[in-house]
Amino acid sequence: MQKARPLSKSSEAGGAQTLLRGLWLLEKVAEGVHDLEGLARALGLHKSTAHRILSTLVAAGYLRHEPRKGYHLGPKLIRLGFRAYGQLHLPTLARPHLERLRNATRETVHLAVLDGQEVVYIDKLPGHRELQLASQIGARFPAQSTALGKALLAWQARERQKAAFMPGLRRTERSIADWATLEAELEQTRKRGYALDLEENETGVRCIAAPIFNGNGEAVAAVSISTAAVYLPEERIPEVARWVVETAKGVSRELGA
Repeated sequence: MQKARPLSKSSEAGGAQTLLRGLWLLEKVAEGVHDLEGLARALGLHKSTAHRILSTLVAAGYLRHEPRKGYHLGPKLIRLGFRAYGQLHLPTLARPHLERLRNATRETVHLAVLDGQEVVYIDKLPGHRELQLASQIGARFPAQSTALGKALLAWQARERQKAAFMPGLRRTERSIADWATLEAELEQTRKRGYALDLEENETGVRCIAAPIFNGNGEAVAAVSISTAAVYLPEERIPEVARWVVETAKGVSRELGA
C-alpha cells in the first residue's frame, strides 16, 4: 500500500488561501452580495475561481444557490451560528473586558442582566480602593434606581420600561419615584450612551453603566463601575463613562453586535 505523501509547504499555503477565500465569500454573501460577478469582483478573483469555491460551499451546505437569485447562506451555516450562540457564556466572554475596566478605573465592576423589575448581578470584580462595596453575585436591585437597570431599560420598548417601573420607590432620597422623571432619564441615557446612579440606590455610592448588545441589536446585559461618591466627583464622570462605554462595546462585539 502506497504511503500518503506529506503536504508540501506550497500545498499548505494554497489550501490556507483557498480556505480564507471561502470564508471571505461567506462574509460577502452575509453582507448582501449574492451574484457570482459581484462576489468575484469583491475579492478580486476570476469568475471561474469564485465559482469553484462557491460550488464547494454549496455542496457542503454552507451556501445555497437559487437560479436568478444567486447565493445565500445555507442551512449548515445557520445551524452552526445557533450552536455558536448557544455556547456563549457571557461572564466568561466579558471577564477580560471587565478586568481592563477595573484596572483602568480602580473601581468595582459589575455585570448584570434584567429580570422583571430588577437587575441581577452575574459577575463582580472588586475595586482597588480602601473602601469596598458589599455587593455580591446574585444580588438584585430595582432597575429604576440603578445605573445598570437604567442602561438596560433605556433600550427597551416603552411597554417593557413601564412594566419595570415601581411607583413610589424610595431606596434613598434621590431615588426616581414617578414615571415622568424615569422616562426623561431613560431618554437622556439613550442620548449620552450611558446611565448614571448618583446615590439613587444606596446613599454614598455612585455608578456609571452602559448597555451590552447581542447580534440582534438587543440590550441583553449591562456593565457598570460602582464606587464611593468621594471617588467619583462630577468632573470625573465623563472620563470614567468613556471607559465604561468602550468596555460595553467590546463585550457587545464578542456577542456579534
